[in-house]
Amino acid sequence: MSAPAAAASQRQSDVLIIGGGPAGSTAAITLAQKGYDVVVLEKARHPRFHIGESLLPANLPLFESLGVGAEIRGIGMQKWGAEFVSPWHAVRSQTFEFAEGWNKSLPLAYQVRRSQFDEILLRRAAACGARVVEGCRVREVEFLPATPAGRRIRVESEHDGRAETWEARYILDAS
Repeated sequence: MSAPAAAASQRQSDVLIIGGGPAGSTAAITLAQKGYDVVVLEKARHPRFHIGESLLPANLPLFESLGVGAEIRGIGMQKWGAEFVSPWHAVRSQTFEFAEGWNKSLPLAYQVRRSQFDEILLRRAAACGARVVEGCRVREVEFLPATPAGRRIRVESEHDGRAETWEARYILDAS
């Protein structure tokens, strides 16, 4: 196979995911574990600055199933509840203890640095077999006519200043 033909075949996948944040990375992990050929196009390079993240107890079983539970615990500060203060109701506040929530087996959550959190998930997606392309900004999405072989979607992107074209059967916009 010639170099241009090899490069073109490398730019095809079952599922192309736009965005390598928590939603895109979680989808990539799940789909790659099920055997799909997955590509994640992420415009930034991780770790990258992002605001957040205050997690909730119900996230913890998901992190275990994704294979990142220990890493999340390793970067997180334990959080046992939350307090909401309303400036519109004479400084009224409401405290919620996670141990008193609907699932008593999940008494805590974590506060994490978002840059670390996102990088853990994105690197896990790659470890599960997803092809992760950082520094790649999607510029255009075109839904092509279906063929007997199935649907095709063409994605035009800019990767480190170079134009690239991708094709996929499905696309997930998690940008």
